[in-house]
Amino acid sequence: MIRRQHEYEPASQPHIKKPRNAFMIFLNEQRPKVSAEKGMKSSAAVNAAVGQMWNSLSKEEQAKYYEEAEAERRLHVQLYPEWSSADNYGKKRKRTESTDSM
Repeated sequence: MIRRQHEYEPASQPHIKKPRNAFMIFLNEQRPKVSAEKGMKSSAAVNAAVGQMWNSLSKEEQAKYYEEAEAERRLHVQLYPEWSSADNYGKKRKRTESTDSM
């Protein structure tokens, strides 16, 4: 089987990431601590542990992260007013029906 090498066109615009949500801010803050404390190497295990920590937080404790996420979102809107998350994904192409007959 011969594999084709795909030639990628350079992006006409730089990739703009979505702003982080409250959990992602918490995860980025806690991941190094949990990994060091529990000696976990697997990112899936660390993420699961941090997810349990997030669920055990009270609404008041989570509010700090929701406020930070909202601030990031507002800044993102100011910096990139025309941006939409759909811009990060390729356009779908319509399939053409095959005219092959058996």
